[in-house]
Amino acid sequence: IMSKNVWDAAAAEVQLMQSGGGNSLEKFILFVGGKSSGKTTAILKFLSRDEAPRPTTALEYTFARRANNLQDKMTGHIWELGGGVNLIKLMDVSLTVDTIHSMTVILVLDLSNPSELWYTAENLLKAARARIDATLSQMSKQKAGLQQKFLKEAWERLGGKDRPDAHVINPFLVPLVIIGSKFDKFQEMEPEQKKVITQCIRYLALSNGASAIFMSSKIEATVKGLRHIMNVAAFGGPLNKTPVIDNKRPLYVPAGIDSLDGIGSPPLKSSDIGRVSSRNPTEVWKSAFCGHFPQENTGSKLQASLQDDPAKDKQFKEPRIDELRAQKDRELEAFKKQEGQKWTTRIS
Repeated sequence: IMSKNVWDAAAAEVQLMQSGGGNSLEKFILFVGGKSSGKTTAILKFLSRDEAPRPTTALEYTFARRANNLQDKMTGHIWELGGGVNLIKLMDVSLTVDTIHSMTVILVLDLSNPSELWYTAENLLKAARARIDATLSQMSKQKAGLQQKFLKEAWERLGGKDRPDAHVINPFLVPLVIIGSKFDKFQEMEPEQKKVITQCIRYLALSNGASAIFMSSKIEATVKGLRHIMNVAAFGGPLNKTPVIDNKRPLYVPAGIDSLDGIGSPPLKSSDIGRVSSRNPTEVWKSAFCGHFPQENTGSKLQASLQDDPAKDKQFKEPRIDELRAQKDRELEAFKKQEGQKWTTRIS
């Protein structure tokens, strides 16, 4: 498995086509999640790259490649969306009519930061669903029935609709994996807190038809689980269907295996029992989770994020371009100052 930038990837694809060397089988993965949730770390672990993760700027791309037994060249294209919930529009770049048939979405949630967990999951899943629906709607203009086809395949991944908890499931139309990251820090939390978080992530996975896995870059057993599930996403193959549901071990629940009975009742606080009137199961679970972990007001964080300027990031330094930009900034300030003086003179 190797990783290069987007230009190297394009050059390699052209060279492969010109040489006629085997068939190229492609799959696509889109990583989304909160800021500093561990998306980059998960990708680096999958690629076996021993380097320190750096903050993701906007949307970043890498790829992994291997040959299968038939010597076909298999490529897993990996997109990573930075910015938490603030740059969701960039999903349009990676989730397209060309990628949706072979796409897996991976949502990374920071187990050690439950005060943002539900907000992050809710907003990113909503945005991804909207993008998938828009893409299928666009494709349906040329080929009718695609929405139904994707829905049928989604239910097949879960073993079919004939299950007692089908009423709470709105299956994601492409394979979805929920990764609970920083499991090592999660282990330091109070038992009751861990139970609530685990239950609610299991419900999120069940209700969206997703697989769920807990991992830590510091625990090799969890890294092996991550590599397995990403190998399936990037190169295909059967998913390990043996669940691990044990409070003392990292969670692993493949799609279609869990059940509402197995998860149990929403962990409502005693003060919330009787006050939650919603008949929507997901709203009840949301109330239960937020009762234990009130979600932080992200308005100020959003504004701070919008003020981040990638042009000032040292990793993107371009001396000639930076100097031209600085010159234009100086010209703009001088113009603003001049115009300000004109208005002051007119008023006086």
